[in-house]
Amino acid sequence: MSEHGEKEFAVSDVEYNLITTLSNLLQSEEVLEGYASDADKAGDKEVSQLLRNLRQSNKQAAKGLRSALAKQLQKDS
Repeated sequence: MSEHGEKEFAVSDVEYNLITTLSNLLQSEEVLEGYASDADKAGDKEVSQLLRNLRQSNKQAAKGLRSALAKQLQKDS
């Protein structure tokens, strides 16, 4: 335990949150592509494009999370 009575873990709450969110976004990339393919097969180009746009947005967010995680990890070095 730390001097404030908190348990000490291998990663901080912020690091854990970044790791978990990054993991979820990366997993969603494959899922969203599958959904977009389903929309393609159904002939719904609008839904397909919306899902691919969401996938791209998630990819950009994942890059930002990765950068933030790297900064957090360097703080501990």
